[in-house]
Amino acid sequence: MRLNYLFIPLLAFIGITFSSCIKDEALNNEADIEIATIPEEFILSSPIISNDKVTFTVYKSLDLTKVAPEFRLTNGATIIPASGTVRDFSKGPLTYEVTSQSATFKKNYTIEFVNSEISTAYQFETFKEKAGGFYNADIYHVFYENGIDEDTGKEKETFEWASGNIGFAMTDGDTDNPKKPSDFPTSAVSNGFVGHGLKLTTLSTEPLGPMMGSPLAAGNLFLGEFDLAIAVSKPLKGTKFGVSFTKEPIMLRGYFKYKRGEEFQINNLEKNKIKEDRWDAYAILFEAGPEDVLYGDHDFIDEKIVSIARVPESQKKETSTWTLFEVPFQYVEGKTYDPKNKKYKLALVFSSSEEGSLFNGAIGSTLYIDEVEILTNDENENPKN
Repeated sequence: MRLNYLFIPLLAFIGITFSSCIKDEALNNEADIEIATIPEEFILSSPIISNDKVTFTVYKSLDLTKVAPEFRLTNGATIIPASGTVRDFSKGPLTYEVTSQSATFKKNYTIEFVNSEISTAYQFETFKEKAGGFYNADIYHVFYENGIDEDTGKEKETFEWASGNIGFAMTDGDTDNPKKPSDFPTSAVSNGFVGHGLKLTTLSTEPLGPMMGSPLAAGNLFLGEFDLAIAVSKPLKGTKFGVSFTKEPIMLRGYFKYKRGEEFQINNLEKNKIKEDRWDAYAILFEAGPEDVLYGDHDFIDEKIVSIARVPESQKKETSTWTLFEVPFQYVEGKTYDPKNKKYKLALVFSSSEEGSLFNGAIGSTLYIDEVEILTNDENENPKN
């Protein structure tokens, strides 16, 4: 390993916080859409913004013939057509051109709208590779879900799962030995319960992780967003759980295999409750608007929480064979499901170490998950559809 790579990227992280002091030295060359919005009453789940595409997943009540998306761009950038322009998206995606403040760089963004329910069955068959880490040398897996486009009848991507893979990539300064997907905490495997499956492994974050206060990384996958910019200094605030959900969940079930690591590390004594590693899986229904989330520090006591389905300790056993877990949703005292007057979001979380968010866990603990389903009470389906 080239030792100089350990310090240059770390200094780059620190330098980000001071970049605002020198912005006046040169015009900004970035031409990116940072935030995209439409009226919140039409949003089914948060928009997916990639390098050249924005996907809105919306209720069927949105009139696609006259939509006026608004955008926040990188500093000084401009967009054509202008933010807030009414356009007809009924015949398919439309293109916007973003120009940097310096006028040196231009980028075309495709903006599309998808009328689709968030899936309630997850087979982990659809995933793709992304480059990450310093110099984009590492490759990791990103899981996503497909839905049916009612206009074309064809499958299309509706949302991505979130994980800590993008953060794990930033803990490695060795560009001589780039990581492959199986080297990451969250990855796909070909020998799932049916077809492909999900593999979550608790790994050491050496060499850079301990310097950042993150000595290990539990494999995790969740519905929501991992905000790396925030997670660098506040890991639990950078983990944002929840996507819009329009049915009443009554049961969480799926299949798992699990093997714990040998040595349980306790890096956070204050909130430590267990003495040996164990896996975790839970789903939470909570009251929310499109911008509301549950953060990684919710500790199952947030006032927005309506009902919880969490795999109990008795089922978090080691097993080398695929084993069924089934957990009913339990309502929080005083809470009811009221789709006529409230909106809801669902958090669904899997982790190879129950206290991984506290950086407590055993290196090598490995959880396999597949064929997960949220059973719902369709009689109480949200009338917005």
